[in-house]
Amino acid sequence: MSMKAGRRYCCGIATGVLLAGAAAISPVRADDFAGDVPDLVWIDVGGAVNEASTDVSLRGPNGVGVAINFEDVFDLPGTKTTARMLGFVRISPKRRYLDFGYVDIGRSATRVLDRDVVWGDYTYHAGGEVRTRFATQFMYVAFRYDFLHEEKIRISGSAGLTAIRLVASVNGESGFVDDANGDPVTSGFERKGSVTAPVPMVGLNLDWALTKRLVLRTYTRFFRLNLSSFNGGLNENGIRLNWYFVRHFGLGLGYDRSNLNVKELKVGNGNIVKASYDVTGIGLYANLAF
Repeated sequence: MSMKAGRRYCCGIATGVLLAGAAAISPVRADDFAGDVPDLVWIDVGGAVNEASTDVSLRGPNGVGVAINFEDVFDLPGTKTTARMLGFVRISPKRRYLDFGYVDIGRSATRVLDRDVVWGDYTYHAGGEVRTRFATQFMYVAFRYDFLHEEKIRISGSAGLTAIRLVASVNGESGFVDDANGDPVTSGFERKGSVTAPVPMVGLNLDWALTKRLVLRTYTRFFRLNLSSFNGGLNENGIRLNWYFVRHFGLGLGYDRSNLNVKELKVGNGNIVKASYDVTGIGLYANLAF
């Protein structure tokens, strides 16, 4: 699946989620949170400046698999500005919600190497030009339930899925690359690892009305799997401070962090990927409340 197709797929799912949620909540009445902000539908959408660190190893059939930092070795941008979206639809008069969120962070770079680099079964020699790409998509959908539901504070647990798409590739022209046997590569090359998979997530949320127009929202969620083809985990957390200058609309400042730790991922053709990917973002958001 291409990244463009992946975006269409994820946007289609998001549209379906919102339509299904709207149909499910049609008989649900909007209650005000802390007396002034409706909480039938909340949506935060905006942009964030993200700082990323990416360490990836690709072990080929011949067993070569040295981890490298993509930002240091391949000059992959460590800062990326992207759009982010998250929100919820309340699906019962009290306590039950459908959460959703989406972020797409893609980075690429072209660099002439200043030293030899071993990645996968290839050795890339100094002086050669390589094109590098690392892209991630995260789409989140979950059911959430308030186990504390008060006028000014709500604490809830959630269970759901994050659809993850991850692509890491290094490619270029022949003439400066040796394979695992030390023989020169005589044609263009590409070493690529990719995966698209839904993973289960559990989480904890806090919504706290500091005043009738100022709301603090936090979330934390995680998963951990150890299967034959995948061993790793994902941790996500964030905080929002939303100020509603009118009843239905506001502005927010937010911080988000995602840490993906892939201890082993089998991607076919005998290749195994190991990765540590950490991204933090500070963003400004438009807040909608209905």
